[in-house]
Amino acid sequence: MRLRGVFIAFFLVPLAWGVITLLRAGAAHGVPDCPGLQLGEDGEDHPGPMRQGYTCALDYSVRGGDSTGTATYDQLKYAQEVKRGDLLGQGLLYTLYGTAGTAATVIATRKRADGRY
Repeated sequence: MRLRGVFIAFFLVPLAWGVITLLRAGAAHGVPDCPGLQLGEDGEDHPGPMRQGYTCALDYSVRGGDSTGTATYDQLKYAQEVKRGDLLGQGLLYTLYGTAGTAATVIATRKRADGRY
């Protein structure tokens, strides 16, 4: 019976990780987040939520004061959707693996009516 608990624990960790990943996928929607300096249509810094027409300066050159890598609102929105799809796929895979493994372990190690395992 002790061995059963060890085998189930091997599948509960991926099951929990799958549920967490699915929750992360559910939270990856809405306004995209700019990980750098957010610039408005006028080229000035605009804090707050990103809006259509804004640009995100992903990398910044201290020497020249120029953005060395940028992304538009649409590009960040697309990246957000791709990430959400990846998280959904991973979350489903881990959840299914954990559920199937736990179920198979419980079924394989259950006590039968004749007293055998």
